[in-house]
Parts: sequence; structure tokens; C-alpha cells
Amino acid sequence: MGEPFFLPGEAMPPLEAARLLESGSPELDRYLGEQIYVNLDLQYVARQRQRLAETVRLHAERVGDRPTYLLRAPGRLNAFLEYLDMCAGDHMSTTIDGDIPVAVSLRDDDTVTAANANPLFPLGEFSISEELAAFASAPWTGPAAAGLEDNWDNRTRLFPFYRRPQGDWLNYVRCSFLRVAWQAPALELRGVDLTFGPATAPFRAGTSSSSAIVVLAFLALHLANRDLLPKWDVHQICKLLGEAEWYVGTHGGANDQTTILRNMPNGVLYNRHSLPRLDSTPLPFLRGVRVVLANSLWEVNKALSANEKFNLRKGWMDLGNDLMKLIIESVRSAQREGKAAGEGWLPRLLDGNFGLKPGRPPALLESDARLWETIEERYARFGSLDERLLGIPSDAIQELASLLPEKIVPQDAGRLLGKDRTALERDYTLPSPEEDGYRVRAAALFFHKENFIGRALERLFLEADARLTSGELSEGCAEYDAYRIEVGRLVEQLQDTLRDDFQVSNSQLDLLLDIARRGPGYLGGKLTGAGSGGCASILVRQGQEDAFCRFLDRQYYGKPKHFELYRHTLDALERDSAPGTPERAAALEMRRNLDTALAAIPDQRRVVTFSRGACAIELPASP
Repeated sequence: MGEPFFLPGEAMPPLEAARLLESGSPELDRYLGEQIYVNLDLQYVARQRQRLAETVRLHAERVGDRPTYLLRAPGRLNAFLEYLDMCAGDHMSTTIDGDIPVAVSLRDDDTVTAANANPLFPLGEFSISEELAAFASAPWTGPAAAGLEDNWDNRTRLFPFYRRPQGDWLNYVRCSFLRVAWQAPALELRGVDLTFGPATAPFRAGTSSSSAIVVLAFLALHLANRDLLPKWDVHQICKLLGEAEWYVGTHGGANDQTTILRNMPNGVLYNRHSLPRLDSTPLPFLRGVRVVLANSLWEVNKALSANEKFNLRKGWMDLGNDLMKLIIESVRSAQREGKAAGEGWLPRLLDGNFGLKPGRPPALLESDARLWETIEERYARFGSLDERLLGIPSDAIQELASLLPEKIVPQDAGRLLGKDRTALERDYTLPSPEEDGYRVRAAALFFHKENFIGRALERLFLEADARLTSGELSEGCAEYDAYRIEVGRLVEQLQDTLRDDFQVSNSQLDLLLDIARRGPGYLGGKLTGAGSGGCASILVRQGQEDAFCRFLDRQYYGKPKHFELYRHTLDALERDSAPGTPERAAALEMRRNLDTALAAIPDQRRVVTFSRGACAIELPASP
């Protein structure tokens, strides 16, 4: 069914794989430089070969000289859009040359063992059948489970990382095996031995290194169980992997996994989550633009509050969507009953039925009843707030989003939706005292802006490439450069709406980007990933990327005062946490990570290429 998703290389003894990687073969260097990393610098390629060789050598120390597959998965870069996959919208992203390698040997039993070259991640193992039995038997009782179907979606909401610590790295391995076992419980899945080697994908920095582990775990599972598994195609697998990661406690979409699995060298993917069958459109990137990935050094630690903020933003989307459906239903009922007439009928309806007041005059929606017929037919979720998807003008979409409340507190949300506090927490995550409510109007407007910018970027990429390919333009002409400037401007707009509407930037990212705007060759920049720390993706003119990186070294990383707030935050976390707690341990670890990073400044910013997605490393046969 459909295209193949994975073409595995041949298994070989790990020490033989290490010998081949260390041989310095020109053929191997070309393969890695052209087909994997999109970087032909020989010193760079040699470093990648050494990392891969170290991975298989570490594996040999654990399992001996058993036949071994060598896989790698890159980090994902949301250089353009964010979050749209979580609400049925189309999302644009790519993969970077920073990756995670893993050596895989197959087992005859159902045990999975996983070791990691990173000392922060201890050796672990689990039985697939025992994990499934425990997760499936978690008690489906109490108010939170009342009225819910017992399925993977709801069970991962109620029992994420069941019996395991939140943030445990092994959860990202475990979730792929659990999701497949849940899907096909009659299968007696075989396990694997995994050794994750030295990673170059930034850690806890917004490039989805965690999703890369999810993808690698699935590929290892597939290698061990190809004869047992259903004949899933790549579209089904991408959806399944997005759902697998729900187990770790973040109820997100499938964009990260799709991009990591499907991207091609030097490509950008527009992932069509709006379609009934998830698909991807490859897009050309602009010539003469380089991407600098700069780590703010404010760590996004999912063992602490990062998961909760991510899930609350998902709650803004989901609660806003449920309110939107109530509004659409109410309006259509009023129209059928002949009550949708006269000046001001729509504000009166909202006030009388829900106690809501529009954020702007709904002139188009009040005067054209046909718009509501289209909305009823085509509205899906917030990701459909786009002219091409919803089929109504952009101004009408803005009016529609503005019918939602600017902020709604849990008590009022529960009243309108008929949900108690337990159901609100389960379905939307309860806001912290600082958040104080759900900002659903801002969320709807955010996705409308994202869709608009995404369509504009798609048009620019395709148009610029077509004119360049036809010979109408050259890379060096002013008219082609106008495309670079416009793309940078749109990326700036994305950062504005991420910061102001969706509120997922933070002071550290804002500072980094404010400084970056003064750097040589700067075109545009935004946070990447869920936000609240991590990395910024910065577009820079080709030829000025090295000067830009040196500028960041001096003006951002080289000034200790820029990290004082983060240090105070970590000090407060340590001070307020009891000895021996995960919070205290995380604070100490994050401070060590900051000090280590500032002692190696050039490693914190790098020019990235758009690498191939997850794949097996195909080593040449022995000479």
C-alpha cells in the first residue's frame, strides 16, 4: 500500500561496520556528504563517520559481534510554521544535519534494551508484553474516565508514562513499542538491543530530538518484526508515530515524526494534516540563504513545566474548537428558525446564549447567511481557519475568530460546555494561576495568521524556484533577492504571532532574536519547536553566516549578564525543591548544562543543512 517508508541496509558485525566507517573511503564520504548530511566538507564528513563508528563500537561492547543495523534520525526544524498539525492544519518544516545514531541488533524474546552514549540517560530495559499488560490494565474507573471510550487517545490522557517517571528518556523508546502492541495486541512482538551513539541534534532545545528517538524505536521494531506487522504505508505510520508520543505526556500532532521520517536531502516539507489521509508536499528552498540554529540556552525540560505549558496551549486549541462548534450550531439553528435577522442579531445571539461579546463588529458574518452554510460544511478545527480550506474570505475568518472570548476561565468554560473540573483538566489542562484562563480568541487568530503566512511562503518558494529554473532570474539579481527579503519578513511575522498571540516565546528567546536582528546578513528569525526556551532558527544571507555566528558569540553568548535571569530561575527552583526530588535534580542538571554550554560557545550556534530524514546507513561491502 503506497510508497515504502523505510529501506533498511544490511546487518553486519558492528566491528566490521566500525572498520568500514573508519576506512576513509571516498565512496562512503560522497554518500554521507551528498545523500545524508548535504555537506561535502571532508573534515565535517570525517567527524560524522567517527560518531557513527563510535556508536557501533559501543554496541559491540554490549552485545558482542552480533549482526547489527546502523540507523540515524535527524532533528526537526520548524523554520517556518508551528503547531498547525495539532488542529488539522498544514505545517511546514525540515530536518537538520544534527542527528541521533543508533545501532540495532534483533532479539528472539520480547525484551528491549537501550543504552545511550549520553551519561544523562541510563541503561534500561523492558518487556513489551509486560508494559502493554500494565498499561492496558490501569484502572478505568473514577470521574476522569466516566463516559470515555477506552482507547489509546483517552488512555494516554489519563495514564501518560504509566508507572514511569515523567521525562524518563526510555519513555520515548517505550512509546513506539506500546503503540504498535496496542494496535495489534495479538502479535507476539520481538524485541531489540539498542545503543544510541553520540548525538548532534540539539538536546532539549526545540528540534524534537525526542521525536527522533520515537522514530528510531519504531524503525528498530519494524526491523525485528517485518514478518508480523500489517502492511502499513508511510501515511499510516506517520499518524501512528504521532499518536505513539502521546504516551510521554504531550498530546501533540504528527508533524515532527512525519518530517523526521519523510524529508529528503536539502528539502522542505509542507505536511498536509488537513487532508483525510496525511500527505506531504516537498518544496524547494531559496538559494543564497543559510540557516543558523542558535540555542538560547534556556532549557526546555519536559520533566518540569514544559509539558504542562505545551498541553495548555493544546487546551486553548481544543477548548476554542469546542466553543466554535457551539457557536456555529447556535447560529445555524437561529437561521433555520428565522431568528438571524436585523442589525445586531449576531452579537445579541452570542450574548443571550453564551454571555459572549465579539471582539470586533461581525459585519460580514451578520450580513451574508451563505457564509454560515459554508462554515458549517467546511469548518474542521482551528487549522481550517484558512481561505483555501474554509472557503470564506480572510476578513470573515477574522470575524469568526473574534466571536470567541478573549479569555475564558475554567468555571465559565465548564458551564458552557457542560463539564466539571475533572473533565476540564482531562480534556484541556487546567491553567496555572499565572495563566489565569484559556485565551481561545488569540489561539484562533494565531492559526489564521499561520495559515496565511504558510500559503504565502509556499507560493514564494515555488515561484522563485520556477523563475530561477526557467532562466528568467539569476541568484544574484535584485529581483531574486526580493524573495529572500520577503521570506525573512514573513518569518519575522511568525515570531511576532508566536510571542504575542500564542505566548510561547520567553524573555531569553526574545533577547537572542533582538540581538540577532543586528547581525550581519540577518534576514529573519523565529523560535523553533514548542517554544518556552530552546533554539531560534535564523535566516542569514549566504556568505555572511560565519560572520553572523561570530557576532552572536560576542554579543549574546559572550555576555554573562544575558543569562542572569535563567540562573535566578534555576536557583529558585533548587531553593523551593526538597532534597532528593526530581525538581531539585533537574535544577542542578540544568545549571551544569548551562555552564558546560558557555564553556563551549561555538557549539551553541551552527550553520545547519537540511539533511535526509531517518534512514539506515548503507555501508559499502568489504573490499
